[in-house]
Amino acid sequence: MKLRYKVVPKGAADGVVPINLAFVDKRDVDDAGISYKEACQLVGNDFRDDCVTINVIDPDAVTVTSDGIMTDGAVVAFACADHGIINKDFGFMNVSEIPYSETLIAEEPHMKQWNSKYYRGRRLHRGPSPEDRKPLESHNEHMTMTGRITNNNTGSEMMNTVDMTEILALFIGQMEIMRDGDLLIGLAGPMVSVGIGMVVRERRGRIFGWNYGAGKTAHNSGVFAKTVKSDYPVIAADKKVVAEYTLRALDIGLIPGLHLGCSPVVVSIAKAYGKPIAFDNIEESAWVELESVGITREELEKPSKPMTREEVIAHADEILPGIENGIKYKATEVAETRYVEL
Repeated sequence: MKLRYKVVPKGAADGVVPINLAFVDKRDVDDAGISYKEACQLVGNDFRDDCVTINVIDPDAVTVTSDGIMTDGAVVAFACADHGIINKDFGFMNVSEIPYSETLIAEEPHMKQWNSKYYRGRRLHRGPSPEDRKPLESHNEHMTMTGRITNNNTGSEMMNTVDMTEILALFIGQMEIMRDGDLLIGLAGPMVSVGIGMVVRERRGRIFGWNYGAGKTAHNSGVFAKTVKSDYPVIAADKKVVAEYTLRALDIGLIPGLHLGCSPVVVSIAKAYGKPIAFDNIEESAWVELESVGITREELEKPSKPMTREEVIAHADEILPGIENGIKYKATEVAETRYVEL
């Protein structure tokens, strides 16, 4: 019997991808009758002359982006291997399910999406629990590390700590890899660099926890926020896919800056769609970062004819900011399907 996995190999996307990135479907792991850790080790064995990051993804579950948008799929375990070795203490981390509760919905208003027709009744995985993290202590970097390779922020930021190459693998992009969908690959640029700091408050978030709510900036870096990760390569979903997920959140009445993060993407879609933005709840420090990339309150408040849902998706490339020198790929053009013996 063999375990199937997908890999975006180092050098893919015309040389943009600097690290081997492997993705395993939870359903294939279950069918093989092995643990997530055993699955990650099997994939790691395929890279005995190199290093690789490994994410186990449950396509039937749901997770949340850093700016509060719910999406299909979730990372349920993540690891990294160097020359076929996964560090026994720090190289693998499970991501336990978060059970549904009305308390969670009340405390985290963006989680009202969980009750929508798209996601109701599905398993939720965000960040690891304290038990998942042991022997690591709590910190905002949910990271695994083996040798020179790290897999950070619950499997969304991968780095070779020796040659200092790094890539952002935005989760909706990972799901497009799993479903052989549509990708946009390029450099993060200032917009993405600012956007990934505009987060929502979550207990057991994928990246951040309870410190930064909607309308705040976790980077808190002023005009320098646009430089934090601007030169990193990034794997993202085609903008029409991101628009669809964001529209689902706006359609149930969630408001950027109040319930959702005030990222450039979310506020730009809300503006085009004619939906409210909680301008007064966006803190001055967040406005400084937004204004540094040309997104101003004055422009967002200007009257304009709202687009329909279909128009927003059709014009997503024009509406959604971010990713420099981006090139669209079919996932099958950059990801290979491989098999490893059990």
